[in-house]
Amino acid sequence: MTTSLLIRLRDWLLDSLTFDSEADAAGAMADATRWGWLPALSGVSIGAAHARSEHAGTVPETGGMSG
Repeated sequence: MTTSLLIRLRDWLLDSLTFDSEADAAGAMADATRWGWLPALSGVSIGAAHARSEHAGTVPETGGMSG
């Protein structure tokens, strides 16, 4: 029973982590490249919003008149 389960688990991992052809591998790489930048972009958006809110609290408001 345990041996059969381990063999099935190994076969499932091999099927899910390896590709049958170069075209499948290229497609997976294209997907990873296409969507890999999203976490970085969301971090930049959060950082920009945080910087704006911090900056707004530290910069004195101007009344429009110099002097």
